Amino acid sequence: MKTEAILIIGAAGNNGVATLESLIQKNDAQYAIRAGVRNVEKGQQLQQQYPSIEAVVINLDAPATLAAAFEGVTKVFIIPGNVENRAQHAKNAIDAAVAAGSVKQVVLYSVVGAEWEAILFARQFREAEKYLEASGLPWTHLRTIWFQENFLGWADGVKQGAFYFGVREGQFAPLNVKDIGEIAANILTTSGHERKAYNVTGPELLSGQNIADTFSHITGRNVAYVSPDENTTLQSLLGAGWPEWQAKGALELFEVFASNQAAVVSPDGEALLGRPLTKLADYLESNKTAFV
Repeated sequence: MKTEAILIIGAAGNNGVATLESLIQKNDAQYAIRAGVRNVEKGQQLQQQYPSIEAVVINLDAPATLAAAFEGVTKVFIIPGNVENRAQHAKNAIDAAVAAGSVKQVVLYSVVGAEWEAILFARQFREAEKYLEASGLPWTHLRTIWFQENFLGWADGVKQGAFYFGVREGQFAPLNVKDIGEIAANILTTSGHERKAYNVTGPELLSGQNIADTFSHITGRNVAYVSPDENTTLQSLLGAGWPEWQAKGALELFEVFASNQAAVVSPDGEALLGRPLTKLADYLESNKTAFV
C-alpha cells in the first residue's frame, strides 16, 4: 500500500526526469510518484514513458490552481525553471505545500553559493530558500553546480576543434545530472535531512584547459581551449537563443569560476549517493557521438 506521495515540480526537465527515473528504479511500493509539468503534452509524454507515475499540470503563475496537484502529497521536490521569476514560482509552490496540510518534507533545488547572494542566480535561489525556511515546513536545500550535460551546448565548437569557455584559468567541479537525480531520490526516500543545506559538486576540479584536454582524449583529435572575453561570450549566448537575463547571469557565474570562487569539491554528493560521483571523462565517453 502506498503511504507516501511525492510530487516533483519541474518533472519534465533534465533534473526532474533524472529524479523520476531514480525513484522508479527504487521500486518502493511505499511511494506514489506525481509528476508536475507545465502542459498536458509534457504530462502525456511522461505518462507514456513512465506508466507508474501520475502526471499533473501545474501552472506556477496561477497559484489558485495548485491545490489539486498537492492534495494528499507528503513530500515535494521543487525544481524552479529557467525563468526570470523562478523565485516567485518557488514561493507559489511553497504556499501550496503549506495550504495542503499534508506535506512533511520539501526539498528545494538550488545552487552552490546561494547563501552568499553574490550573483543573480544565487540571489534568485536564496530568495526561494529563505521563503521556505520561514514557511514552517521541514526543508532541505539541494545546492548544485554547473552540469556536465551543459557542455552539449558547446558541441559545435568542439567538433570544429575548439572549446570556447570564458573562465580563464579558473577551476570548478562539473556535476552529472543523473547523479543529482539519484541524490534527490535518496533524500526524498530517507530520513534525517530536515533543516540541512547540501552543497553538491562534481568529483574533480577542472580548468578550461583540463576540459579541452578531456575532449581531445575522448574525440581523438586536438581540441584547443579558448577563453573569450565577456562581450564575445555574451553575444555567443544571445546568438544561441539565451534570454538576456540568463546570458548575463551566466557571465557572472563564469567570473565566479574564473576567479576560483567555486574551486571546491564538496563531500556531500558522494555521501548522499553512497558511491563515487560521475567524472566528466566518463560522461563524455558515454555521449561521445554528440561531440565527434
